[in-house]
Amino acid sequence: MPFVIYIFTLSAFALGLAEFVPIGLTDVMAHSLNVNIEQAGTAITTYALGATFAAPVLTALTARWSRKSVMLVTALVFTGGSFVAAIAANLPMLLIARFVAGMGHGLFLAVASSTAARLAGSRKAGSAVAVVFGGFTIAMAIGVPISTYLGGAIAWRPVLGAIAAFGALGFVGLLLGMRDPVRTTDHESSASAVQALKSLFNLKLLAGALVTVFAYAGSFSAYTYIAPVLTGVSGVSSHTVSIFMLAYGVLAAIGNAIGGKMTDRLGVSRASLTVILGIALTVLGMWAFAHSAVSMGVLVALLGMFTFAAVPALQARLIGIAETHAPHAHGVAAGLNIAGFNSGIALGSLLGGLTISTLGVSYTAVTGAALSAISLTMLLAQMMQNGGVAYKPLQGTGH
Repeated sequence: MPFVIYIFTLSAFALGLAEFVPIGLTDVMAHSLNVNIEQAGTAITTYALGATFAAPVLTALTARWSRKSVMLVTALVFTGGSFVAAIAANLPMLLIARFVAGMGHGLFLAVASSTAARLAGSRKAGSAVAVVFGGFTIAMAIGVPISTYLGGAIAWRPVLGAIAAFGALGFVGLLLGMRDPVRTTDHESSASAVQALKSLFNLKLLAGALVTVFAYAGSFSAYTYIAPVLTGVSGVSSHTVSIFMLAYGVLAAIGNAIGGKMTDRLGVSRASLTVILGIALTVLGMWAFAHSAVSMGVLVALLGMFTFAAVPALQARLIGIAETHAPHAHGVAAGLNIAGFNSGIALGSLLGGLTISTLGVSYTAVTGAALSAISLTMLLAQMMQNGGVAYKPLQGTGH
C-alpha cells in the first residue's frame, strides 16, 4: 500500500473527530453559548450539510486540479473552519464555521478515497478505501470517547481547537509526503467541470448513491437515539452509556478493515449486500431485545461493525459504477457516496426523531430496519438490472 494513503488516514482521523465529537458535547456547548440543546445540536447538522454539498459539487468543480492541490486546499478549509468553531462567540458564528469545516470534510474524503483506490490498484481498491476511512473509525473508537470526557471535564473549546491542530498536521503531511500531481485517469484529465457537474445527474450514479443514503439512514435512525433507548428501555445508567459507545467505536474500526477485505474478495456488490443485510438484522434485533442490556451491548457493537464495514464496500461500488457508466466521474462518484453517508445521517436522525414523537423511543430501531430494507431492495434491483455482472473498481496506477 503506498505510504501516502496513510497520510490520508491521519487527515481522516481529524475529520472523524470533527463529525462525531460534538454529539457528546451538545449539552456543554449549549450551556456555554446560552442556547438550548436542540439549537446546539444544529452544529452537527450544519457540518453534515456542508459535507453533503461539497462532496459531489466541489469534487466536480475541481475535477481537473491535481489531487494534491485539492487535498491541500480542503485541509486548509477544514482546519480554518474548525479553528473558528473553537473560538466562536455565538451560535451563528459556530454554525457558519461548522458548515465551512464540513465542506472541507466532504471534498477531502471524496478525493482521498478515489485517489487511494487508484494508487492501490483495482485488486486492493477496497482495502485502500478502508485504510483511508480507518482514521475515521479510529477517531470514533478512541478519539471521540476521550474528547467527550475532556470536553465535559475541562471545556469544549480546547477539544475543537485540538481537532483543528490535527487538521493542520494532516496538511503538513500532505504537503511534504504527497507527490504533485497524482495523475488523473485519461478520462478525468479530459473532463471539464461542466462534464463533471453533469455526471451528478447520471441516473446510475444517483441510484447507487441512494443505496448508501438509505443504508446509513437505517443505521443512524437507531444509533442517533441509542442513549435514550439504553437509559429508558434497557435500564442502563447514564454513566454506563459511554461503554456502549466505546464498543460501537472499537467494532466500527474492526468492521472498516473487514469491509475492505470483504470487498476485495467478494466484489463490491456482494460485499455491499452482506453488510447492508447485517445492518438491517442488527437494528431489528435492537428492537426485539431492547429490554436486555447485555443483548444491546452485543447489538450496538455489531451495528458499529456492519455500519463501517459498509463504507469501503459502498464507496468502491459507486466508483466501480462510475468506471462503467461515467468514466470521467470517478471523483464525483466518490463525492456522491460521501454525500450519501452524510445525508443518510441527517435523514435517519430526522425520521428517528419523528418516530419518537409518534410511536416512542423503542421504535426507532423499527424505522431503522425499514430504511435498511429499502436500501437492500434497491441494491438487489440494481444487481438484477446489471445482469449479475460485478462492477469493478477503477484501474489504478499500482504505485
